[in-house]
Amino acid sequence: MNGKVSLSVLMVEDNQDHVELCREHLPQEEFELFVARTGSEALAVSKKRPYDIILLDYLLPDTNGMDLLPRIREFQPKALILFVSAVDDPDLSYQALRAGASDYIIKGFGYFKNLKDRIREALEE
Repeated sequence: MNGKVSLSVLMVEDNQDHVELCREHLPQEEFELFVARTGSEALAVSKKRPYDIILLDYLLPDTNGMDLLPRIREFQPKALILFVSAVDDPDLSYQALRAGASDYIIKGFGYFKNLKDRIREALEE
C-alpha cells in the first residue's frame, strides 16, 4: 500500500454492466466498491455503515434517485453523493443539486473513464 486511503463507495445501480465498468475504472487500491441494486437495498445498507461516496443512479427498479436522495442523506450526512443519470436534463440536474447531490454526472460516452476524476474534483470542493 502506498499510503493512500481507500474510499468506500456505495454504487446504487441496477445495471450489472455499469457496475463492472465502474469496477474497472475505480482501482481497488483507492476505492472499496459496494453495490446496491435497488432503492430499498440502498436504504438498508446506508443505515448500517458510513460511506465516503455514493454514486446514485436516477432510474432504479423500485424508485428513482430523486426520491431516494433525501432519504439516503438522512443516514449518510457526510457522504459525497454523485447523482448519475443517462438523462441529460438541466431541470433534473438542478433538482438533484438542490436536494444535496455534490455533482450530476451524465452516463454518456467516456463516463466511466472520467468517473475517478469527477470523484476527485467533488472531494476537493
